[in-house]
Amino acid sequence: MDLLVLDDQLYRAIFSAAVQSPALTALAVGIYWINWNGLLWWVAGVLIARARGFVRRGWWEMLVVYLGMVDGWAVTELILKPLFRRPRPFNSVPDLPPTLIDHPLTFAFPSGDATFATGAAVALGSVAPRWRIPALLMAFAVCVERVAVGVHHPSDVIAGALVGTLAGLAAPRAVALLRRRARWKVFIVPHTHWDREWYERFEGYRARLVPMVSKLLTLLERDPSFTSFTFDGQTIAIEDHLEKRPDHHELVVKLVRAERLFIGPWYVLADNILVSAESLVRNFQEGLRVAASFGRAMRAGYVADPFGHPAQIPQVLRGFGYSSYVFSRGIGAEGEDIGAEFAWEAPSGDRVLACHLVTHYASGLALVGEMSETEAELEARVRTRLPKMIDVPARYANTSSLLFMEGDDHVEAYERLPEAVAAMHKVSPNLDAKIASLEDFLAVVPSPRTSFAGELVGGRYRPILRGVNSTRVWIKQENARCERLLLERCEPLDAITGGDERDELRSLWRTLLQNHPHDSICGCSIDDVHDIDMRPRFDRVSVDGATLAASLERRVLGEGNTTLVWNDLPWARDAVVDLDGTPTRVRCAAFGAVAASRIDGAAVRVDGDGAIENELLRVEVATDGSFVVVDKQSGGRSGTQNLLVDDGDRGDEYTYSYAGPTVGSRGIAGARRSGVTGDRATVIVDLLLQLPARLRDDRLARTAETVACPVHMEVSLDSGARRVDVTLEVDNQARDHRLRVLCETGTRSLTHIAGSTFAWLDRTNRVSGKRGWVEQPTAERCAHDLVALDGAVMIGLDGIREYAVLHDGRTIAVTLLRAMGWLSRGDMTERRGHAGPALETPSAQMIGRRAYRYCVVPMFSDMSLAAAAREVREFLAPARVVRGARPVGPFMELPRESIVQPSALRAARDGVAVRLFNPRDREEAVDVRFHRTIASARAVDLREGDLTLGNTGFEVLRTAAPPETDGAVMSVRLAPYEIGTYLVTFA
Repeated sequence: MDLLVLDDQLYRAIFSAAVQSPALTALAVGIYWINWNGLLWWVAGVLIARARGFVRRGWWEMLVVYLGMVDGWAVTELILKPLFRRPRPFNSVPDLPPTLIDHPLTFAFPSGDATFATGAAVALGSVAPRWRIPALLMAFAVCVERVAVGVHHPSDVIAGALVGTLAGLAAPRAVALLRRRARWKVFIVPHTHWDREWYERFEGYRARLVPMVSKLLTLLERDPSFTSFTFDGQTIAIEDHLEKRPDHHELVVKLVRAERLFIGPWYVLADNILVSAESLVRNFQEGLRVAASFGRAMRAGYVADPFGHPAQIPQVLRGFGYSSYVFSRGIGAEGEDIGAEFAWEAPSGDRVLACHLVTHYASGLALVGEMSETEAELEARVRTRLPKMIDVPARYANTSSLLFMEGDDHVEAYERLPEAVAAMHKVSPNLDAKIASLEDFLAVVPSPRTSFAGELVGGRYRPILRGVNSTRVWIKQENARCERLLLERCEPLDAITGGDERDELRSLWRTLLQNHPHDSICGCSIDDVHDIDMRPRFDRVSVDGATLAASLERRVLGEGNTTLVWNDLPWARDAVVDLDGTPTRVRCAAFGAVAASRIDGAAVRVDGDGAIENELLRVEVATDGSFVVVDKQSGGRSGTQNLLVDDGDRGDEYTYSYAGPTVGSRGIAGARRSGVTGDRATVIVDLLLQLPARLRDDRLARTAETVACPVHMEVSLDSGARRVDVTLEVDNQARDHRLRVLCETGTRSLTHIAGSTFAWLDRTNRVSGKRGWVEQPTAERCAHDLVALDGAVMIGLDGIREYAVLHDGRTIAVTLLRAMGWLSRGDMTERRGHAGPALETPSAQMIGRRAYRYCVVPMFSDMSLAAAAREVREFLAPARVVRGARPVGPFMELPRESIVQPSALRAARDGVAVRLFNPRDREEAVDVRFHRTIASARAVDLREGDLTLGNTGFEVLRTAAPPETDGAVMSVRLAPYEIGTYLVTFA
């Protein structure tokens, strides 16, 4: 069939259908008017600019849309239509009804409306990917409308759409050329990112650090044109250098005070998601303290490379007087909307200026060349590389300033940087470039007009690598134990005994913080880093911390043989403790010690082989270790808890990558026995998991060969408890796999709640793939202490960090063990390329016996979120039997029913510092009772009253509302998600 005949027939069919249907007629005419003279696309351009806050980036993107619309239309109307001179169909096709709109006066081929609609849609999709699909659908509708109203053949609009597509694709490239020629203030920040340990051990890296810093100090002293150097946002590296070169101390002080060398504000570059909230505070405090010993801390909240950022970081920053945050990883699809500079908002409402390093912290490396280059060669290299160096940062910049980080991992300062900057001026006079600090850049960035609220854990531009949540789980467990030892025992005991052990506590914290850099705490380094360097640090904190706590307890209790029960938590409770070798239910006072004696209560009992119960709950345990909890009052039943499932893992230390087949414990007949000892009933299940031994040689699936992995479970129920405690041990003999425990919620939900930094966050359950992301989002997240579906079940986690909520909320999956044998691999679909060197890590296979503790809190009708969280906190901080001369306390007490959480109690000047936080989205008030009459109480920021910390000169930006006092009671009020720190002195 002749194509022109087919074109006529399609035209008749579409046009006739539109004419004969009033609905189609109205739709076609409506689209015509919406698209009249490009009205829709002119409005879309304005909306883009408005969405960007009518800042420079918004105007550039508006220009992209308009250029995509106009340039193709101009080609069509001024060149192609006069060239082809094709008549309109209403003039060439006989026997047609009247057109639905007035007759256009121009030629038909190609369609101008189709051209500018398609061009504008394609251009719009390039600057606003979220609008791409709606825009393209609208452009398609315009193409159909041009035929339906009777003014174009289908071939006219097809040709117009092709021209428009080319115009839309060309528009952002044309604008990029214009941006290169625009005037920009360019800030070049020379720096190095120094991983303290990673693919080498600490001393291996220090052997490179010392000569690097020595050369840097000489350079800064010799060359005033090399105006400043930023040392990675941390202070520990300077300490590491000075341990080997103490003769450099005065020079470091001189350069820091002259604002030539910028250090801090952190002590180490931690993984901010895995460590506790108080560890973040201690890290900031210690970094400021060390920086102040050399002069002052950098006044920019800079973090080079953490794998994501907790939602409450803006409030933490403001608590130290900081109002900025410069970072690299963590932005998702929102990055296309908010640009590089935006207001980052915490759940509390606190906002800081956030600056996203879109091209990472090596964005200025194009300026670096060989030291042997001639001046002409240097200039030629800068001329060649500069355009591409400018393009991406300029596209995302909301202002007229560009930030380039000139440096990379473990690199020396480029001594010829001043020459390279001068070459930039020469080859691009429109660039006002200078060597600068982050403080210089932030000083010229205006208040942002775009904003983002919540966690920064997206992988749109850089991989976020949250598979580290479950890499070498023993590290996370040891860290949690050490944190609780310092926070719940050592610091509170020091506070109530006068604060004489501050120096020892600082030393213990510094040791623990040395295990918090992201490559350390994440478990993504070589085996020797974790097994040889990190373990002794944990051991030192654990042993010396326990010794310190025992010594402080003796000071408080006095010497004596009275059997007492000590409670670390600031509320009274019942607990089951080991009293004379028997689990015994006792009454505990709030934060203090009382005489240990059994209290009356209903006894626990066993019903057959697999059922145990107390006065509140009945737990029915199957032979595969799974169990169901029954509420004895209402008869409600929980979903099935504690099923094991095991998947293959073809990934690396950074990223999980599925490999089948999946196996599990469901239906396995293990050896089950139950019993009662004192006030605790326990069901013990021993079963044998036959797991695939490893991956096949092609790494696409698991081998058919299996190995036996014995599992020992103890499911316990205490008298009076409203939770079920689980201890699980597995003797892992399999490689390349992930072992998870599944807990069914018995309900469906779109969101769930997870413990995070100073908050219990609501997170969405559904996770979908993202086109164009460097790393795909996953269902696996990080939780601190708890994860819950409100009204269904809460899972308490002892040092276990990874979980996923599956099947629209019906299942909570907790990762117990992830075994892999590579630091990094580049053959996964979940992530583009390598995340580190391709080194084997056999210790990361986690072969041997591993132990885990978690608890299940069924949230039956009368169980609130606060009450469930208290059960978890009591599980994590069990009461202890001690000996002393007398009962003591309660030293501090909060109402048991309050949702307000205690975070810290530590010694301060002439008194104590108390930190509380409100984890949810409603204002809360709480009375805090102390053991002595209060002389004074005031709200302070996270510097805890020491405004000289860091010598930053920052004023107080935020505190909680002032407390009220009445005798021994301090009454506080906390806004939603607010952190409150109070200095309290006693009469």
